[in-house]
Amino acid sequence: MGVVLTYLDILLVPIYLILIILICSIIKSKNIAQFPEYKYFTKGLLFKLLGVTIFILVYLFYYGGGDTVSYFLGARAVGNLIFEDFEKGVAVLFNTLSPYNHFSSFSSSTGWPTTYMWRDPSTFSVSRYSVLFYLIGAKSFIITSFMVCCYSYIGIWKFYRLLNILYPGNHKGLAYIVIFLPSIAFWGSGIMKDSYTVSSACWLSYNFYRVFIARKKVITNTIFLLINLFIIINIKPYVVLSLLPGIILWINNAYLKKIKNLFLKILILPLLSIVILAIGFYIFQNLSSLMGVYGNVDSALEQAQVIRTDLLRTDQYGSNNYDIGKFDGTLVSLVSVAPNAILTALFRPFFWEIGSPTMVFSAIENSILIVFTLFTLLRVSPFSVLRTLVKEPFLLYCLIFSIFFAFGVGIAGTNFGAMVRYKTPLLPFFFGMIYILSILKNSKINS
Repeated sequence: MGVVLTYLDILLVPIYLILIILICSIIKSKNIAQFPEYKYFTKGLLFKLLGVTIFILVYLFYYGGGDTVSYFLGARAVGNLIFEDFEKGVAVLFNTLSPYNHFSSFSSSTGWPTTYMWRDPSTFSVSRYSVLFYLIGAKSFIITSFMVCCYSYIGIWKFYRLLNILYPGNHKGLAYIVIFLPSIAFWGSGIMKDSYTVSSACWLSYNFYRVFIARKKVITNTIFLLINLFIIINIKPYVVLSLLPGIILWINNAYLKKIKNLFLKILILPLLSIVILAIGFYIFQNLSSLMGVYGNVDSALEQAQVIRTDLLRTDQYGSNNYDIGKFDGTLVSLVSVAPNAILTALFRPFFWEIGSPTMVFSAIENSILIVFTLFTLLRVSPFSVLRTLVKEPFLLYCLIFSIFFAFGVGIAGTNFGAMVRYKTPLLPFFFGMIYILSILKNSKINS
């Protein structure tokens, strides 16, 4: 572990923690009078930092390194290259078409990224995005992980803020279901793909609401929306496939909700739906070239089969596999495995499926969330759920994203160890939606 862990790392930890807490205190003091949910701002980040600390310890001393170390080595090599040869460093950092964007640009003085990550542009994007945090973090592995954690927290916090904007007065419960969720704090905080994707998916949702629904700070939020979309496309393009259908319905239903006249609503519905679907199709067509194998359904399904095969490698992912049934890519086979795939991604592993110490916490969390979900659904009739989803476009968006994403993760995966990490982006959406459904039910009972 001497490659990434030194005594300097340990000495830097308290210094950076004090700086982080001071910055959090300033942000909290400026906002808490107007937004009571800022009561949890510092606590939420400290909880996430605790999660990334445990993550670092597990990966260094239990797994003996793993992907997070490889991502860091890539960021270190690019960061060092920027200082040694700025032109070459910039070419690699921004993944340009320059001949300097080549493995030969690295040397013994800069260090080399791991070859398997360098060969995969989407994987190496994590190293590229982490270069800034590597430099801010004094070139320390632990502090770089802390910086990525803080960045990831911004997206989670934005989503939590969005929930509080739409459903005020529930900041305590929402805090426990979103910013204090252990899986997000552990799997979504280190130098990993999941930290960037869960943050960007959450942050993008907030940006979309501010631009298209609230129409506030449009320019700023449009810029961040595009940045987050860029990050997702470059790291995990299939997340866009899960976000887009829900976003289309969200904006469609949100505008219809503002029309109070029933006759006018019926009159406008077909036209508005056609316009928004056309815009959505146009966006998808323009994004498909950037999404590689995920640009069309057939190649996306082929990629899912490739991922399934890769996850069966016991040397990398362990032997704790699951089987949702066979599918050959046809519509009938996909529909047949869909329920099992979705339920697997949402609620498994169960206690009897635990295959490693890290999965114990996932099983405990899943059990609590299953009870919470069942309790809510038993209290809210299916008819009431459908009626609420029609009336609440944002909740419908959360449900559609969760279902699509869970389906994708379920059919692509075969291994519980990898799946508990891959499903992280859907957790705040699905369980935030379930919590709001329970809150709306309670408000009706009390009224």
